[in-house]
Amino acid sequence: MNVLPVPRTQIVQRKESEQMKAEDLTVELRLVDYEKTKAFADVTIPLGNEGDIKISGWSVLDSGGKAPLAAPPARKGNSRYFDVVSLTGRIRSVVEEVILKEYQRQKKANK
Repeated sequence: MNVLPVPRTQIVQRKESEQMKAEDLTVELRLVDYEKTKAFADVTIPLGNEGDIKISGWSVLDSGGKAPLAAPPARKGNSRYFDVVSLTGRIRSVVEEVILKEYQRQKKANK
């Protein structure tokens, strides 16, 4: 099997003024009422001229006494669930923040 080399890309650091903000992301959230799962969300992350990334299937888990939690899309394995996408660092906290803000906004509006 022939494996072609992947061309190296240049990683460009964003300037402080260009850092991603929560307002840059868009969230499509649907409220549901399954035991702990209270909403499903799709998040679009803009990449400027490169396009967008849309991550579908986030869940909002809310079990009453604890603070709501945004969980990434997951697939069921033989004995547990596995994340379909893994976000690390600041981008994960920004995505979780926008999902939970939209969840709280819609939850309040539906009371």
